[in-house]
Amino acid sequence: MTAQTTAGCRLRQLRREAGWTQQQLADKLNYFAWTHGQGRTAVNADMVAKWERGVKGSSPRYRALLCQLFGVTAEQLGFEPAVSPAPSRPVRDAESLVSMLDDAASLLDQLGAAGTALAPQMLSAWKDTLTSRRAMLGLLDPAATDPAGHARAATATLTDFEQLAQRYQALHATADPSALLTPVAAHVRMVTAALGRDHTAAERCRLLRNLAAVATLAGRLASEDLGDALSGRAYYSTALDNAREAEDDHAAAVVLGYTAQLTHAEGMTSAAVNHLAAALVHAERAPVVAPWVASIQATLCADSGDHTGAADALHGAEPTVHQPDLRSSFPLDYGSAHLAAASGHVHLQAGNHTAARAALAAALDRLPPTARRARILTLVDLATVELHAGNVPEACRHATTAADLLQRSPYATGTARLRAFRAAAAHPIGPRALRVLDEHLAHLAA
Repeated sequence: MTAQTTAGCRLRQLRREAGWTQQQLADKLNYFAWTHGQGRTAVNADMVAKWERGVKGSSPRYRALLCQLFGVTAEQLGFEPAVSPAPSRPVRDAESLVSMLDDAASLLDQLGAAGTALAPQMLSAWKDTLTSRRAMLGLLDPAATDPAGHARAATATLTDFEQLAQRYQALHATADPSALLTPVAAHVRMVTAALGRDHTAAERCRLLRNLAAVATLAGRLASEDLGDALSGRAYYSTALDNAREAEDDHAAAVVLGYTAQLTHAEGMTSAAVNHLAAALVHAERAPVVAPWVASIQATLCADSGDHTGAADALHGAEPTVHQPDLRSSFPLDYGSAHLAAASGHVHLQAGNHTAARAALAAALDRLPPTARRARILTLVDLATVELHAGNVPEACRHATTAADLLQRSPYATGTARLRAFRAAAAHPIGPRALRVLDEHLAHLAA
């Protein structure tokens, strides 16, 4: 038995003794690293499974974190020679070269064989962000000129691009947004370049749809997660152009829906209404996405004080049973949980707090564990309901739970909503519940 296999068996034993699933271990490791000043990590259940089977060895950084998490030494975890413990001084630079390459290597491993096509583009992006660190450039140059990586990039197929798009969507729920955006942005550049070459009409249409899907995800990562509205707009614009060129109403409706949400969040009501109107037109020809667009319409109407319009839109947001749209690469995962959350938000804005509380509680029960973003927004809405009801401790309990979820990885939209809740709460920090929430908010701002 190799040392790697021995370590994997010991890790599985420790995990089972703790009563954790592989996904729970991944979540706890990510949270531990974040809260102990070790930067962001990109561990998921698949990586834990590979470590336990001995298929893949863990990096020195992850070994040290595992030892700290379980409270064991490297030898007790099955590693030899001993792994030096993580530095006692917290690592403040989340964009350090080691952290960046560590997270990127994990993502490339999760993307599979097709992901090797992205390596040269990703290395180019890292070099752009690190040009001021001359000593580090020497480390990047040999890998950046790797002939195998460039050969793979030059021969990447349509199937490669489509498989990668599916992997990005799957990783979106658990991966660190700043790490995931690097391969996604590289993908956008590569497919844009591929469109400049000769293709059959069918191949070109597939490329256009693929680019629309991945650029939409890039827009969400940039604007919703990282708070970069300008980059988000640029990606959404690229996605919309390609969706329209491909005559894909589903893709166009989706990107226009997200664009409407972005402009609404920025306070540009007229622009949001225009984008939403265009999304509704495309949704008429793409009924699969129509309920999701209607839910956005309900939310925007409620926030604008049009409670009658919001209630009418909710009726159109009822999910219907359709055959899967196999040509679409936009899995929205819209269902009863998301409808309940939208309904709760509409009732909250209309002042119907009893109905809002019931709908939001139902949404929390139905949302899957991986729906972190939707869960954060639902918790903040539920906290707002309790605040209006005068139940400050319960309100802060929900808000603090949302803050705990925000610790795992950045989500600018959720952070903004949580800060708006705090501003609406009692300004003098009186109850202990508010002090705890303020400590969380201070940590998020650090």
